[in-house]
Amino acid sequence: MWRIRFHGRGGQGMKTASRILGSAAFQAGFVVQDAPLYGAERRGAPMAAFTRVDRQAILERGVITQPDLLVVADDTLLAEPAAQPLAGCDRQCTLLLNATPTPATRPALAAYEGRLIVADFTALVREHTRTLAGLSTALGVASAYLIGLSRDAALAGLEAELSGTHLEPAQYHTNVQLAAAVYARMQDWPRVPEPVCRAAQPEVPLVTMAFAPPAQAAPSIYVMANSPERKTGSWRQFRPVLEPERCTRCWVCFVRCPEAAIALDAAQYPVIDYDVCKGCLLCAHECPTHALRVEQEVR
Repeated sequence: MWRIRFHGRGGQGMKTASRILGSAAFQAGFVVQDAPLYGAERRGAPMAAFTRVDRQAILERGVITQPDLLVVADDTLLAEPAAQPLAGCDRQCTLLLNATPTPATRPALAAYEGRLIVADFTALVREHTRTLAGLSTALGVASAYLIGLSRDAALAGLEAELSGTHLEPAQYHTNVQLAAAVYARMQDWPRVPEPVCRAAQPEVPLVTMAFAPPAQAAPSIYVMANSPERKTGSWRQFRPVLEPERCTRCWVCFVRCPEAAIALDAAQYPVIDYDVCKGCLLCAHECPTHALRVEQEVR
């Protein structure tokens, strides 16, 4: 059985990537299981998804603690304490990392002993779709290639997942083109062999969560509260940057920010606290004068 674990941030589409892989394997005649795991279900928050692929009935359930293939959608997750994507990886694990190909500069990979594949899927997705919404397509199809699925099976899995969406025909076509380009690009990488003697996954104890009444658990946010203590800026993949010459000081960004990460200076211009800004980019979307440009985060 292949055990594949996906790590990403809310909004990057790793739940969809795991489903694309699962659908592709199902189209190829395999028995499949896939499921996501969320903590705080918020854009930018770390999350994981799990896909199991076998030739017989799958009796395991729950999280995958020792993956054969690990897919990480964002290299900033390597240093994220809440994610710990490398946990449980051994020499048999293959890591597919979406990043610019400079892994030697990442201290978090120093102790990793398995096979490493680094490719900039973000650039490839932007080239074909002009948005980042296709990252799930790219990593789902790349994973399908790595476990030995054919190009036809990968595209069939993609079609099965996209058929239930509301994509315009042009968007659907660009995703198919992206999938074909990713599959072709992966030809230089050796595939992940089917595990033969992998032991059963160790049991993970279930955690029972206590829930407070809604008045306590889900109040409206009026002030910053303890957001600075959490440093939600580590969730960010893209940051908003103010261009003051375009700003009319309308305060829309200040009002719309869900984290209260935007304050106003003495001249009433917005000031962004990047320790708190989680990169949801609501401010950039809402700004009527486009005074907030979007830059990719570099750490």
